[in-house]
Amino acid sequence: MALKSLAAAKAAERRLDDRFDREALHDFRVSIRRLRSLLRAYRPQLHGAVRPKERKRLRAIQRATGGGREAEVALEWLTKQHADLAPEQLAGLNWLSALLLERRRKCAEDLDTKVRASFRRTAEKLEDRLAIMRSEQNLLAEQPHVTFARTLGNLTEAHATDLLMNLGQIASLDHAAQLHEARITAKRLRYLLEPIRAYADKAQSVVKRSKRLQDVLGDLNDVHVLMREIDESFEDSMQQKAGRVRESVRRGDIERARREASVSEWAGLVELHDRLDKERRELIGQLRDRWLGGDLDALVARARDLAQHLRTLDHP
Repeated sequence: MALKSLAAAKAAERRLDDRFDREALHDFRVSIRRLRSLLRAYRPQLHGAVRPKERKRLRAIQRATGGGREAEVALEWLTKQHADLAPEQLAGLNWLSALLLERRRKCAEDLDTKVRASFRRTAEKLEDRLAIMRSEQNLLAEQPHVTFARTLGNLTEAHATDLLMNLGQIASLDHAAQLHEARITAKRLRYLLEPIRAYADKAQSVVKRSKRLQDVLGDLNDVHVLMREIDESFEDSMQQKAGRVRESVRRGDIERARREASVSEWAGLVELHDRLDKERRELIGQLRDRWLGGDLDALVARARDLAQHLRTLDHP
């Protein structure tokens, strides 16, 4: 399983060479995330093959690609808003788009010069060690050897309980950090069970429900990220405007200074923030009415039933 995940990550990394492949960065991030999730879930079993240094490097790679992907998602959303903005609001959209485009460019540059090289070195070392599996069993032990089925069953129940704790007992649906943690937990549960869908009928239902919950929480996370971006951009916008006006005045270009002073990005930024807040409220309503209204309990119950079923397959 680990080798298969690693092969998928290597294939996704090679696609980054194609600048016309719009999904390459997303798929590379997902493949790294799936690999990390598997290495995390089966840490005891993979202890000899995966070292702390490799885990840290994979985490660093995941974080390094985050800014570029967030910029891509935000730019896609901004493009959809362009058509129905008022003329005086376009300055804000254009200013924010330019900021995100520069960030995406910088992330792509770092990806080519640093991140991909780090991944290739890490993948080579992991592949060498994962290719050989060592197992040790004490024939005199009272307890029989623990099977994969029981291990997976225990992990499934633990992940389902974590999800219930993270989302079911959330203090406030406005708490972005807690919602983000719940999204990660739903994703880990899904990744854990996807490899066995063909072998356990109940797994497919849990995977599908986890994916639906993950999608809602993912959309909410994207909204929170862009709202935070706009919140932090007001001061930056003011500082840049002051610099442009000051420079025009110093050069004696008063007409340009007047134009700069009369055009503000704020009207557009305020409008965009308001639209995001409306989307946020809709998503929170969906989360509250559907998932906290019963779907979360159903998902956790199905996951626990599956966990019990897997444990019944544990024949010594």
